Amino acid sequence: MYHDGNFEIIIMIKGILYLQVDDQHYQVREKEVFALPPYHHLHGYQESPEDTQYFWFHFFTKPNGLKTLDIDERDSRATEALFKRDQAILPLQFKIPMLEKVFILANQTLDVAKNRYFTTMSVDYLLTTLLIELSQNYYTTVAGEPDSEEEARIDGIKSWVRANLSDHLKASDVADAFVLNPHYLVRIFKQQTGQTVIQYINQLKLEQARELLLRTNLPIKQIASMAYFTDEKRFMKTFKQHTNLTPSEFRGAYTRKFLDGSNFDPEVPITKNTANYQKRFK
Repeated sequence: MYHDGNFEIIIMIKGILYLQVDDQHYQVREKEVFALPPYHHLHGYQESPEDTQYFWFHFFTKPNGLKTLDIDERDSRATEALFKRDQAILPLQFKIPMLEKVFILANQTLDVAKNRYFTTMSVDYLLTTLLIELSQNYYTTVAGEPDSEEEARIDGIKSWVRANLSDHLKASDVADAFVLNPHYLVRIFKQQTGQTVIQYINQLKLEQARELLLRTNLPIKQIASMAYFTDEKRFMKTFKQHTNLTPSEFRGAYTRKFLDGSNFDPEVPITKNTANYQKRFK
């Protein structure tokens, strides 16, 4: 298809996409984002594996709301200088370190788009939030290593916790893994993150639970176990405390989403010459 004015954002959840943009081949893999500006020919050049999953957003910017630049990403200072308060920067392709928050925002955006709110500001707001979150992920990769030794240490600790998350993980286990006094660990972790170690562990568990609630139809009890909670009742209590919703209410809040793109017809052009675009932007 030829994209006549609309922007494309692809967020890969699982599998791989084989895309040809004009004469160039690309492979978009798990946790990667592909941001394609308008006015390019696009098609697939190879079949994807079974059960490949992704979000694919098509949208228009407001007039003069988009700039495209050719830059040398090896010059990190020049790239970092592009980030300003009033604009979001995205490269053609990059990998995000943590998918969970982006996954939730993408589902919220699609849910609101499907619900046909009385004002388009609702979906515009959520889509903008999603783009800013993606841009922030890219900024993190551009900015490079943490500024201080303490920040680097905490980043290492957080990575270890994510890799060793379990239903019995405690602050003392983390301290032992890094040969630190538990009280010292708690103090420096709180200074750098604003959270205790246990709060961070619970945050990761809840992020896992939210993703499972949206991605699967598994029973709540099974999700509690897969999110490393010791029992269903504790899971439901913790989830309600942090979201003000029960797990079932959270799942039900985002049911109107596009789960299957097989009905999308690439032969139907997406252009600015539509009533909806004229109404919103002209």
